[in-house]
Amino acid sequence: MKYINGLFAKRKSEKSPDFVICNGSINKDQMQETLTQMDGEWINFQINKPYTEDPAHPERLTIKINDWKPDNAKPAPVSEPVKEESFDEDVPF
Repeated sequence: MKYINGLFAKRKSEKSPDFVICNGSINKDQMQETLTQMDGEWINFQINKPYTEDPAHPERLTIKINDWKPDNAKPAPVSEPVKEESFDEDVPF
């Protein structure tokens, strides 16, 4: 698992309205350092429940980099050409 240093998420509080999913914060210095070390224009990430919850901080969520890429090594399925069939002349319609 790769994490984004400087990006943090916490579960919403019980007092939060329904439209709030979670709360987040960014440490600007840590985030800038992390971003300059990464390649590419986009960084995809997931906000997950931790595998084991920290009893001292049960509100914390885990943010990990989602670096999944499609497997381009698989060949595309080849479809067979459609064969023209001869039809009977005495079709009832």
